[in-house]
Amino acid sequence: MNSRAAEGRTLLTLRVSRDGGRTYGPPRTVTGADTLPPLLTATWPPCRCPRCRRGGQRP
Repeated sequence: MNSRAAEGRTLLTLRVSRDGGRTYGPPRTVTGADTLPPLLTATWPPCRCPRCRRGGQRP
């Protein structure tokens, strides 16, 4: 597949629940054409829970 064909291809689709899986928000799709910010850490996936945000590290 050439790079132009990959640009519009869906790379990831996810829906987030903020209440333990009872309800979900709308789907968020990331494509090859999206401009994404660079990662700020080598930890993957970057954790954004309150504990990690406070301490700046993952458990």
